[in-house]
Amino acid sequence: MSRQLEPTFCRSFTKKDCTQPVPESFTRGANSLPLFPPGDPVRDLILILDSAVIFYSSLLCTMLFGQWYRNKSRKIADVKFAWSIFFLGMVFNTSSFIFADFYFTAEPFNTLFVKAGYVSLMLALTAFFFTVERIVPYRTRYVFSLSGFAISVITILSPRYFLEVLALSIAIMTFVGIMMFLVYTLRNTTGDIRRSIEQLVTGFMIGFVGFLGRSDFVYFNLGEPIYILGSGMLVGGLMIFGYAIVDTPALDELDWKRQLVELYLIGVGGILVYHRQFAESRDVDQVLTAAGISGVQSLFQEITSSDSGLNVVSIGDYEILFAHGVSFTSVLIARAAYQVLLGKVREFTEKFDAVFGPIVDSFEGSLKEFSSARELVDLYF
Repeated sequence: MSRQLEPTFCRSFTKKDCTQPVPESFTRGANSLPLFPPGDPVRDLILILDSAVIFYSSLLCTMLFGQWYRNKSRKIADVKFAWSIFFLGMVFNTSSFIFADFYFTAEPFNTLFVKAGYVSLMLALTAFFFTVERIVPYRTRYVFSLSGFAISVITILSPRYFLEVLALSIAIMTFVGIMMFLVYTLRNTTGDIRRSIEQLVTGFMIGFVGFLGRSDFVYFNLGEPIYILGSGMLVGGLMIFGYAIVDTPALDELDWKRQLVELYLIGVGGILVYHRQFAESRDVDQVLTAAGISGVQSLFQEITSSDSGLNVVSIGDYEILFAHGVSFTSVLIARAAYQVLLGKVREFTEKFDAVFGPIVDSFEGSLKEFSSARELVDLYF
């Protein structure tokens, strides 16, 4: 049975150094907070750091939910909505553990708040994984979502001593699931957006190490300094993560592949160099289309007396994105002018210019010379 913590309890670096037995309420597994005597400076520092976790999680939750809500085409299966739910779970998780460690140290309320902390985080992760598994192309069969819900139910029904095992499973599932999402996003973005995703990965890794560092196991075996460092890393990770996640548009553009329609590479004089169709569209003459696009661009250059070509043109439900090489123009027809698509078509153009530039300069009309360009297109799109 757990008992109320006495003021004289020894907070040593290892359990064997204590002259009193460790209360059962101390063994909560990962993401738990040891109980501290009233007036202890470490207790105050931990409370400050935990309050910072709650503050930044609440701030991120509110901002992401607001961005999702203001979007006229919002839907439940949206990444920003999922992240807002995740951070809401962090708020309830940390709040519950503060109550369990510092205020409700006697049973049955201590165990009640401990379980509430685990369940709130797992339900938030379940909602997050449900959205992510609908976005990533991996055949997960909703194993993360179902596992999260199952762990939540098991947590409610399990005895106190079994929570350590559940805490380990929560940590593993959180790491694998979120890293799966971040790695997928990292592989499918370029330029400034890719750098934002790299910041997300960095923030998550720092926060996750801090998440593990503020566990009872670390406190009793590695001591207070490492425990406090873990709490600080969690706060720092949240700050880095939040800075990147609020500014990057990549969360709204993860479906960029579904927006692709056609890609044209047009040489001097409107000559079609290469064409790639990504989605079914009306059967039109590709050569005439390339010549027409080139003619429209030349017309606008003449009207504006500009040497620069077009960048983005909107026509009905389609967006036409331009990127200009030395002797050709890349034209991507898409359903949305995503920043990630603008970055990709520009990077693709630079690479194509470096590989096929000399061939384009001496192009005589044979498209077979660019048959290997398909691999380059697949690399970027």
